Amino acid sequence: MADEYRLRLEGEYWSIIDEATHEPARLDGIPLSSMAADEAKYMLKILKGLERVRKASKRSAKLAKRSRTKATEASPSAMLNDVFAPLRPLIVN
Repeated sequence: MADEYRLRLEGEYWSIIDEATHEPARLDGIPLSSMAADEAKYMLKILKGLERVRKASKRSAKLAKRSRTKATEASPSAMLNDVFAPLRPLIVN
């Protein structure tokens, strides 16, 4: 997976650069530039976390779509058991 953001030093301040546009990244329309080093590193971690959440959300949506398709083939109780199995406590004998 290629990094989508990187830090760039601009004078004495730091910016987070969007690799796709080579411009400062934006969060809710606010450019992430002119930050102290610690602040920029923290914001970069936040952006990368948001990207992970977005990607996981897309994967979940695809899984849900496939599950709906399989739901017509399987009984509802069997499908629920498959979906909630990871949430059940591990029982060790």
